[in-house]
Amino acid sequence: MGVFGNLFGSKKLKTTDSDFGEIESVSTRGNDIGWQVHKRFLNCDIEIIIAGNKDGISENQKLILLNALNNETEIKSESEKALKEQFENAEMEFESIDKHFELTAIHVHEKGFEMAFHEKEGQNYFFNVHFENNKQVGVSIDG
Repeated sequence: MGVFGNLFGSKKLKTTDSDFGEIESVSTRGNDIGWQVHKRFLNCDIEIIIAGNKDGISENQKLILLNALNNETEIKSESEKALKEQFENAEMEFESIDKHFELTAIHVHEKGFEMAFHEKEGQNYFFNVHFENNKQVGVSIDG
């Protein structure tokens, strides 16, 4: 593993999840592990970051994620509503998610999840749509 690997614990863990197949760790803090799942969602290949431990993904977060993935149409509609509002606030014309954005990641947490949309043209911003119970509850923008 080398000096830095020993110092910073960069060895990746792998496990097999019953719903997502083989998954790999992206971060380890004591017993807490951030797992990475690769999935196709909203016509994009994305990375999903979800918490767990050495035994696998948190059951609560897994249920939140599976519920979202199984309701793609609803999630897309909620995302589109939130992103359209951001465009209107900036006095810009919004056509569709597919026209303006590429979904790059989903980060799951205990109360919901966040979807990171990368702007295809323009300023190269990331629009993060926050969800609870599959309903959008806010948007943050990173430059």
